Amino acid sequence: MAEAELLTGCRFYFEADGVSEKQILEVSGLSVESPPAGDGGVFGSGKGGAKTRQATPTSEKFTHVSVKLVATTDKDLYEWYKNCNTNDAGKSNWSSNRKAASVSAYDQAGSMKARWEIVQAYPCKYEGPTFTAGDSNMANESLELVHEGIKRVQ
Repeated sequence: MAEAELLTGCRFYFEADGVSEKQILEVSGLSVESPPAGDGGVFGSGKGGAKTRQATPTSEKFTHVSVKLVATTDKDLYEWYKNCNTNDAGKSNWSSNRKAASVSAYDQAGSMKARWEIVQAYPCKYEGPTFTAGDSNMANESLELVHEGIKRVQ
């Protein structure tokens, strides 16, 4: 069996349906867990004082995915947030504006070597840039995404 290629943390890309060609600074929160029922503690005590434990998985729990990128004149990320979270007269459009999203990691030659799919994502938080007169960095935007799951597909 061939040795697995090591991935670097600096060659990656985030995209969502219709949202691409962005300068991505950071993606975090690609996390899933199945906490055990009863939090791994003792469930009870039986005859003779025998303690009962059982490690039983429960429903998967997903963290929000955070995407930080360089701000541009393009407003599509803000519009995605606005379209999902505007609640006019009790009507919200979040369910029809969910997107399939992904994070891909690349090798030094530019070939995709790993990919995580983010299922049915929509932004629950948008954060615009912080402007500081003496700052020499680029202006940044960030989105926090809720979703229905993360799958490593490559």
